[in-house]
Amino acid sequence: MAITAAAITGAVVGLRHSLEADHLAAISTLVDDRKTDRPGVVGASWGVGHSIPIIAVGLVFVFLSASLPDAVTLAFEVLAGLILVYLGLRMLLEVAGLLTVERHEHDGHEHTHVSLGSVSIGSFHTHVDGESFLVGIVHGLAGSGAIVVALAASASTIPSSFSLLLSFSVITVLTMSVLSYLWGSVLTTRLQSALKVLAGSASFVIGGLLVTNELLGVGPVLF
Repeated sequence: MAITAAAITGAVVGLRHSLEADHLAAISTLVDDRKTDRPGVVGASWGVGHSIPIIAVGLVFVFLSASLPDAVTLAFEVLAGLILVYLGLRMLLEVAGLLTVERHEHDGHEHTHVSLGSVSIGSFHTHVDGESFLVGIVHGLAGSGAIVVALAASASTIPSSFSLLLSFSVITVLTMSVLSYLWGSVLTTRLQSALKVLAGSASFVIGGLLVTNELLGVGPVLF
């Protein structure tokens, strides 16, 4: 596979990969215009976090001909599903007024508090969306990310492998940034609550199906 062909392949796979149901469900529940005026950063942070493990494992494949054990892949599939369930449930509770997610800044550093009743949990200070970044990492080690690694390992030369991984990562970051920005724009309309209920429900259901598919082999295969 030539370098140019590898780059095109990586870009196409990255675009297709970004539009998978579990990824869209994660982004739609992470973006909330009442908490951030930077919805594009949410998607970009997810994309960066998503790309890091794929590039790392891809390079291991290329140089050492190694592979992730099936048990590790399964564990991250289940974890990704549980995260989707959590994100969906959190959004539904927020719409119902039972939970609040507040973002504010201290000296230019964004800080997040999640409150359920009288219990408030604060997260770390960051210049990026840390939650989206971590969710992206988990998704990178689950699902069809393995296909990207396999394609990189099968490339005819190391430069071609680098080209494929790089183009995949760049397109993933750009696509998710654009999608999250558009979703954040939609959330400014009067349909906000209805869209949040839809996004939260989809995230909860898709996450549940992912977990049951992996652990029990029950339900439709979505990913």
